[in-house]
Amino acid sequence: MRTEAKAIVEEKPLLNISGVSVHYDGAIEALESVDFAVSERALVALLGANGAGKTTLLKAIAGMLQFERGEVTSGDITIDGFSCARAHPAAITRRGIALVQDGRQCFRSMTVAENLRAAALLKPARANEMLDLVFDYFPMLKEMSARAAGYLSGGQAQMLVIAMALMGQPRLLLLDEPSLGLSPVMVQSVFDAIERVHRDLGTSVVIAEQTVPRLLRIATDAYVLSRGRVAIHAPPSEVTEDQLQRVYLS
Repeated sequence: MRTEAKAIVEEKPLLNISGVSVHYDGAIEALESVDFAVSERALVALLGANGAGKTTLLKAIAGMLQFERGEVTSGDITIDGFSCARAHPAAITRRGIALVQDGRQCFRSMTVAENLRAAALLKPARANEMLDLVFDYFPMLKEMSARAAGYLSGGQAQMLVIAMALMGQPRLLLLDEPSLGLSPVMVQSVFDAIERVHRDLGTSVVIAEQTVPRLLRIATDAYVLSRGRVAIHAPPSEVTEDQLQRVYLS
């Protein structure tokens, strides 16, 4: 499929992915020769139909493929020049990369506040400051700080795992379909908080979604995947509904 390359403002990337291919079980190809970059303070929309390779790309960045019998078979992934294509997830986390997959990535028997405190152990020096910050971004979590995480709704749990990621003060926040299964009102609250994090903290963010019109309105860059390849890379304002339909239906 032809890649529609557009002029993007050239900046030194925080994250650079060059020619990356990923296989599962040594045979199933999930990504093929993918080029992808995230600049400092960018908010990148990563779009594509179900099965396009979005989750695989995020897991490759975070070093999580090894737990699912997947591996980067060619190309490289670098963070500030550090190659993390085959690095341990802990080493990647220490570089400031945080992956949020869904609301199950928390300690269900612990309270909201306890989960947030535990998430700050990597960088405890600013724990109190960050706790106040995430409660400001997610007031609902402050109201429920004494409630066990296992009793949260899907949207509340999604807020919690995003807040937990922020407690580690990441430079790059990777969000895998944060709107999945949420009500429109809850999606609005989650995206409001993400937009504030990007604007106020300068955190670089990659959001993988099937399609969210609001995401294209707030993003600074956009990639569309199809069958494990980059089908479109363009400024968000130039990605049209017709283009997305053609890619999704191809």
